[in-house]
Amino acid sequence: MWEEFFSDLTYLQNPELPELRELAKKDEVPNRYGIPVYHSKIKSRSAPFTEYHDTVTPDLEKLFQDVLDSYRSRQMIKVERNIGQASENLFRQVYIVPVEYARLAFMMTHNNFDPVGNKEPDIFIAAFPDWPQRRILVFPNLHFTMILGSDYYGESKMAGLRMAMHIMREERGGIGLHAGSKIYHVKDSHGELTEKGTLVFGLSGTGKTTICVNCHKLQPPEGVEILQDDINMLTVRGNSFGTEKNFYVKTDSVNSTPELKEACLSSDAILENVYVSPEGEIDFDNMSISTNGRAVINRKHIPNTSDRIDLPQVNFFLFNTRRYDIPPVGRLTSPAQAAAFFMLGESTITSADDPNRVGETTRVVGFDPFIINEPAKSGNRLYEILKNHPIDVYIVNTGKVGGLDGIKITPEVTLKIVENIARGNIQWQYNDDLGYDIPTDMPDLDLAPFDPYTIYGKDKFHHMMEELREDRRKHLAKFDKLYPEIRESI
Repeated sequence: MWEEFFSDLTYLQNPELPELRELAKKDEVPNRYGIPVYHSKIKSRSAPFTEYHDTVTPDLEKLFQDVLDSYRSRQMIKVERNIGQASENLFRQVYIVPVEYARLAFMMTHNNFDPVGNKEPDIFIAAFPDWPQRRILVFPNLHFTMILGSDYYGESKMAGLRMAMHIMREERGGIGLHAGSKIYHVKDSHGELTEKGTLVFGLSGTGKTTICVNCHKLQPPEGVEILQDDINMLTVRGNSFGTEKNFYVKTDSVNSTPELKEACLSSDAILENVYVSPEGEIDFDNMSISTNGRAVINRKHIPNTSDRIDLPQVNFFLFNTRRYDIPPVGRLTSPAQAAAFFMLGESTITSADDPNRVGETTRVVGFDPFIINEPAKSGNRLYEILKNHPIDVYIVNTGKVGGLDGIKITPEVTLKIVENIARGNIQWQYNDDLGYDIPTDMPDLDLAPFDPYTIYGKDKFHHMMEELREDRRKHLAKFDKLYPEIRESI
């Protein structure tokens, strides 16, 4: 339907990466590394400008026609890519954009897989970055997104992934998840080498990428395989399909994440909204261009990255949260409770989000700002999958214990916790105040400094958790289509 509608436009079909870079050369910011750096006008996703439509109304038909008429005399680029690698669960995507914005097609081509085989498109995205009005028009039933007035690559990237996640839930019986993935090859408590697959969830600033790319200093025969950084598709069989060929990472933590820095400065990296000094030096810590600097990086440059992107079995979830009032880790007790915390999607606002609201609770269903509609359906679907395929689910606090000025849970502590989770050698005990299990013994790690009972006192912590539990119940009550057993698990 959409290819027919836009068939009057003139296209450059599926240019190769070198040709796309040449077409985008005019937009490059010179630097001493000789890699493409671009500065977009729009620096982040346009969530307030995003609209969801069930049908194409007469007003929208007129808008489409106006757009078509305005771009009819201009050359467009059309790139066809695959989201996903496995033949049984991939999504064919068509992306069109004016040739003046070849950098967006360049990034899209680098980030996703080459189309293989004959397959009708599942997803169609039409981007018109220099349209005078900013509107992101999403048509879930038609698998179509029109991007008007935004030249930020993340908008185009997520248009495809958002639609793929929607198709996964609505048409393929699984669920798309905003989570990274990796495999641990570790010796368990009995000394046997085991393979454990994990999905890592978390809002910005909660350490999702840090956990995903870290090797935990494991030595052979132990080790990790890094699979995906962003989106995974969980099936009713308990396995998970990856989506992207390469990674699109935030660059604010690159200097503190050695695993990423080399990849971000490699010759085949593409940087977006990263500062370049007059002398041509790339400075990831300088946020004067944007606090949302990004990089499309070749996964092969990240140590321990696997050639595969799919998880044959998911063994555990990590729900990362940055809070100031709970222990560093807890284990949820049931599929219903796991689905409830998925619906809560808790964290706190950081200085990068809003310096005036640091520490306030924020909640995003599924830790996923890209769910198109009816979020309760996602919680219910996850519950159904977890009932049939038991997956351990852990709350990992990467913030502090004791308030804004409390004791910081360092990345080293978090990484040791996750390693012990993968090994399965933590001793757990149910905690009435939290409503889930907490460790009683953690090998090679002293959690006593983070004990909230010591920090707050028993009575105060009990009262705090009662208030938090009631707040969580009120929040879940907003989702009237959520299964009762999920709401009642808190």
